[in-house]
Amino acid sequence: MKITITQEAEASKPQVDALLQLQWRQPIIKKRWIILAILVLLLMYSWQQHLTSLWVILPLLWNLALLNMVLVARSRRKTLHKIEQAKLHSIFWLQLRQQYPELNLQQRKLIEQGFKDYLALHAMQKQAYAMPSHAVDALWHVMLQYPKHYQQLCEQTIGRTLQHQPYDANITAADQNKQLFESWRISCQLHGFNPRNTSQLPRLFAIDQALNWQGGQDFELQGMTQEFAKYLSSQSNSSSSCGSSCSSCGGGGD
Repeated sequence: MKITITQEAEASKPQVDALLQLQWRQPIIKKRWIILAILVLLLMYSWQQHLTSLWVILPLLWNLALLNMVLVARSRRKTLHKIEQAKLHSIFWLQLRQQYPELNLQQRKLIEQGFKDYLALHAMQKQAYAMPSHAVDALWHVMLQYPKHYQQLCEQTIGRTLQHQPYDANITAADQNKQLFESWRISCQLHGFNPRNTSQLPRLFAIDQALNWQGGQDFELQGMTQEFAKYLSSQSNSSSSCGSSCSSCGGGGD
């Protein structure tokens, strides 16, 4: 797969820069909710004086649920930080430049960030995801040529090796749709977007268009939000197929 460097591609440079500036945003549990939960527990215990009282058990469960959410959020932020700080091995870039000499530094950085976005999806929720970018998939294929370095990258970031799983005749259209829309949902959440009503494509879904990648994915914002709404309402749509809107590769779920 090659990219076409044209006046249109040069005009998309601001779009590349804008995508590079997109930040990951994670919801934060506000301290006042934690303080409130503790105060309610203490108040109920001082009133009832028994841990077995329903008035004490309910606030206790509330505190335990909040504690679990805090620990999960903390672990997730730690993993995302590892992904952000990860350095791709120089051999990946050497091979990528040989295969795609027309890519400039900013374009390569965008592809790298796209792959980190894809790793982040698996850090946020372990399941199978479609790869919505042929440009990022090209980098993924390059890394797979060096399994030792690729495995080290995966282990150091998400703690397991991310398996590359090209679609075959055994995967149904419904499964492809699910993987695509789960990629959409978590990608939007990664940037703090509402997947039902976002005003901007998440970075992973905008890379091919920004790079003018030949044969790449071209997602339309309104169409994706509408199709995602249908997916949510049905959780399965056997009459709809990903068609040209879905990459031929996915990963995870193992």
